[in-house]
Amino acid sequence: MIHRYSNPPIIESLCEFYFEPSQPWDWTVPGLLYDKLKGAFPRKQQMNSMEVEVHNESGGISQNIKGGTARMQFLREDGKALVQVGPDLLVINHLKPYAGWDQFRADIDHCLATYFDTIRPVGVRQIGLRYINRIEIPSASIQIDDYLLAVPRIPPQIPRTFTAWVQRVEIPYTDANGLLVLQSGSLQEGQDAHAVFLLDLYFISSPEKAVGLSAALDTVEQAHQHIETAFEASVTDNARKIFGEE
Repeated sequence: MIHRYSNPPIIESLCEFYFEPSQPWDWTVPGLLYDKLKGAFPRKQQMNSMEVEVHNESGGISQNIKGGTARMQFLREDGKALVQVGPDLLVINHLKPYAGWDQFRADIDHCLATYFDTIRPVGVRQIGLRYINRIEIPSASIQIDDYLLAVPRIPPQIPRTFTAWVQRVEIPYTDANGLLVLQSGSLQEGQDAHAVFLLDLYFISSPEKAVGLSAALDTVEQAHQHIETAFEASVTDNARKIFGEE
């Protein structure tokens, strides 16, 4: 069942494409892309960043963190959506307020098609789709699992009153040759009488070989379906009321 919300808890969604290296990185690449994307993303800036490489392996996932390589960012006029370009990397970000999957998918389609048309890469070797949710409950005195089901399992002999918690699980999906990383936890923010939780859903797909435009977009759609299912399975009807289910 598809749920629609007037006040979704998504604070950021992003889609990453890692391309098969085929030629030395050339800083003319961002300029070529900007010329074609500036109608929708007119603001331009350079950012230094920390790179986190995520690899899907038989024993789970491994991460390699290395020093920052400069990226170019093209931002929408209101700053609520942007495109990031780096060596063999394209990232499309949407910030709060989330405009919905149709709009996000349209930007993904347009930016990836433009990259293929302009840069002509060998193909996409890894795809990541991530949704970061901030769930705010208007009361600090609650049973967590009345709202969020992705919580730690505690033996019955131990009090189930959490002051702070965090958990991470990795679930392989053989049908998509990928992995869902589900992270959840409590957020300590200020002294207001409310509870705030994080629900971070990150689907990482690693094709067996570099894929073209059509296959990459099919994988994005499949990843979104898995994330949407995981989100709905992780929240309760009490939470859906807060999200303004329509």
